Amino acid sequence: MGQGQGKDLGGRLTRKDIERLQRRFIRMASNGSKVQIAAFESMVELGGNPFVPHIFRLFDTSGDGALSLEEFTRALEYFGQLDDLEEQYKFAFRIYDADGDGLISSEELFNVLQALMGSTYPDAQLEQFDRDGDGKLDPEEFKSLLSRTDLANKFSLSL
Repeated sequence: MGQGQGKDLGGRLTRKDIERLQRRFIRMASNGSKVQIAAFESMVELGGNPFVPHIFRLFDTSGDGALSLEEFTRALEYFGQLDDLEEQYKFAFRIYDADGDGLISSEELFNVLQALMGSTYPDAQLEQFDRDGDGKLDPEEFKSLLSRTDLANKFSLSL
């Protein structure tokens, strides 16, 4: 398990892949019906992906910091069916846009980049992507950042 080939964000998860990950979820849940989001970071199948907590938080409909099997399955199905590059950018944008206002503030960007890379970008480096100078990135500005820094490779599963 986890020794297979990596599937990128656009790589479809098969029903077999999802069922295998569901079995893993059930083992992680032991006697409970939920698994804390932080526990997913240790799943070999998720390859130590630093986006995991951010991704799963989007699917935590109860807001309790844990996922039920239903929420976990919904996340996998969504994640595994993002074929279109534009949809991948939209999904990545949702991860960065922590407050859901449709814009990525410098604070939101710094928080995610720090989680990903262990450090932040200098303001001057970020300003080059903020074309309208409002101190926030809209989806198009974000798309430019994402492709420039190759963050798209952070969306992968090792199956």
